[in-house]
Amino acid sequence: MKILKNFILVTFLLVLGAGILFYSKLIVPKITQESVSESSSPEVLGVPSQNPGIDLEWKGSDIRAHYFQVKEVSKIRLLPNFAEKKTSREIFEEESCSALVNGGFYTPESTPTGLFISEAVQIKSFVVSQLSNAVFSVNDFETPRITRMPPEDPLRLAVQAGPLLVENGHNQDLKLVRDEQARRVVVGVTDSNETVFVVFYNQASAFTGPRLDDLPELLVSFQQKAGLSLADVMNLDGGAASSFITQDVSLLEVSPIGSYFCIK
Repeated sequence: MKILKNFILVTFLLVLGAGILFYSKLIVPKITQESVSESSSPEVLGVPSQNPGIDLEWKGSDIRAHYFQVKEVSKIRLLPNFAEKKTSREIFEEESCSALVNGGFYTPESTPTGLFISEAVQIKSFVVSQLSNAVFSVNDFETPRITRMPPEDPLRLAVQAGPLLVENGHNQDLKLVRDEQARRVVVGVTDSNETVFVVFYNQASAFTGPRLDDLPELLVSFQQKAGLSLADVMNLDGGAASSFITQDVSLLEVSPIGSYFCIK
């Protein structure tokens, strides 16, 4: 009888140990993986990870803005992604960018819709457009400008987009036939020739945000809270094809970005 009891006890311990081993190998890793997926989902969905940003109440919506200034314009590079179609996160890591922002619009054929100059190489010429009526450029002397027409001096980079939102400190009156709420990315130049990139989005849904015709007035509230003075501002690509990444903010795209600014 004693031998039988010992045999039963040993058998029970062996079964218990096997069960614990099975649980640790199969069940626990599954829970851990689900936890990782849930913790990383904000970045996948395009929601910032840490930086609280600037909160703006606008027409019943809670709009959040993130921005960064570039004092050394030589650190800005404008590069194409029309054919490569890499993700902004891949580019951010491969290029070792300190910040990354999407560029302008592109066609279904994966070409820029207007003037595009990257590292002094012109990919497309300027086109007349009521919507894309502005050009952000940096010349050989590292002077950033936002103008209605391309400057005539040699340019290191240039992208045509729009519409123009602020010109010489004055808000532009936008009269758009079609407009919608979407995440918006803009580039501006301050009175002291510093470049500023800003993203606006709805806190309830990171891919929605203000309408284009709301941006000029919304920029007034933003500048007051941020303590900035923007002389000129123009709109870049937005919505699903927009991306805004810094060390603590990750607003990622759904559709491929056609081009991007990489700040070293």
